[in-house]
Amino acid sequence: MQANQSSSAPVLAAALGVCALTFMDALMKRPSMTYPLGEVIELRYLAASFFAAIVFLIKGERRPTWNALRRNASRALAMLTSTACFFVALARLPLAEAIALSFIAPLLLTLMGRFILKEPIASKSMVGVILGLIGVVVIALGNPMRGGHAFDLPGLAGALGAAFFYALSNVLMRRQTTQDSLQTIVLLSNSWAALFCLPFLIVQWRPPTTAIWTAVTFGGLMGACGHFCLGWAYARAHAGRLGILEYSAFFWGAILGFVFFGEIPTLTTIIGASLILVACIGTTGARPRGFRLRQSKN
Repeated sequence: MQANQSSSAPVLAAALGVCALTFMDALMKRPSMTYPLGEVIELRYLAASFFAAIVFLIKGERRPTWNALRRNASRALAMLTSTACFFVALARLPLAEAIALSFIAPLLLTLMGRFILKEPIASKSMVGVILGLIGVVVIALGNPMRGGHAFDLPGLAGALGAAFFYALSNVLMRRQTTQDSLQTIVLLSNSWAALFCLPFLIVQWRPPTTAIWTAVTFGGLMGACGHFCLGWAYARAHAGRLGILEYSAFFWGAILGFVFFGEIPTLTTIIGASLILVACIGTTGARPRGFRLRQSKN
């Protein structure tokens, strides 16, 4: 059955998912600055796995097959790498700046959708990629101007690496929604990520304070909610169409960064984010002729 591309439900679900994940980023920023990275990531995925397991049991899902375990293990690696990269960026950059740099992800989603999912892309997409890269350069050039700090290469590299692996994990999720239920995908992806990161927790363990426990618990909840929302949306709409919703994260990030950390986006961050936004409006808004989407059965 073909999905109705005019339906607003997947768009609204994706917007809610982006909002939830941005809130998770804000919650995890302070722990990532004060606690070992491996411990913070592990606790975040353990919390998300707990909430995903509750939904899995309530829905009465069947036990995952070996093929489902294998498929979701590969996506968990991409998801875990994206999280690690982004937590590095969060620890070293203002929240809005880290999110703005990750705005390259929807452009990568469009390209990966073409090469991995064989989804056609419009001819103007490459122009959008170039314009988006210019936006990234503008943000990077403005980085030394932020509060007089030196150029932060690890922070920039972390944000861009997070964008790449985030796009890859979303493309893999879109492919998996035709094979596994959404509850299975969210549970296994988070559980595998927690398992892969367990050795780092053992080596780097520091007893968390009550504030840190609260942050990672609610961060895991927001991560699971965002995962469910995006998974539901990507099962029902083209990856390129939903990619533009990622840019609402900048506004949430700017608000939360100011409220929680007193951060104000620099002019170069706003200009660079605007360039990337324009690039992605052109890229994700263009629908190639003959596009047809098969509706997931899940």
